[in-house]
Amino acid sequence: MSEILHAWAVAPAAVGACCLAADRARVRPPEVMASVLMLLAMLDAAVFGVVAPVGWTALLVAAALGLAVWRRPRQRRAPRVPALMTVHTTLGMVVMAAFQLGMGGHGASTGHAHGVGLAPFLLAIAVGYAGLSVAAIGRMPARLDRAQIGAMAASVVLMAAATV
Repeated sequence: MSEILHAWAVAPAAVGACCLAADRARVRPPEVMASVLMLLAMLDAAVFGVVAPVGWTALLVAAALGLAVWRRPRQRRAPRVPALMTVHTTLGMVVMAAFQLGMGGHGASTGHAHGVGLAPFLLAIAVGYAGLSVAAIGRMPARLDRAQIGAMAASVVLMAAATV
């Protein structure tokens, strides 16, 4: 069941990437690239398994840091991107990186573990991210921005449900 939910989490991520790409009023290539990167990571983890989860995790965290640096207030000619959108996207990449690690093992575990697993932590960050998303949707005036934020939140919620 978790594999099916993981695969279904790809659909909202694809919708979110399309919403960003369709917004011709405000061209935002860095956010589109981030969205496509998250989509590729989810698709690879759900279906193909070509790249190791730790590889996707490192790439997603590096991309989140790169986007945060790229979108810092630095010059007047930079396109106006709402700061909340940048925060939501970069946090989304970090949450996705955590899920890559948490859902990365497709095979049976041969070892043993002590203590609390990763699932409660992943559920907590998913709830927090969903709460941030609901607040962000209420503050975004553009319909495509609200759709992208909602799609990303739905994707995270589906991935969280797959961990249970």
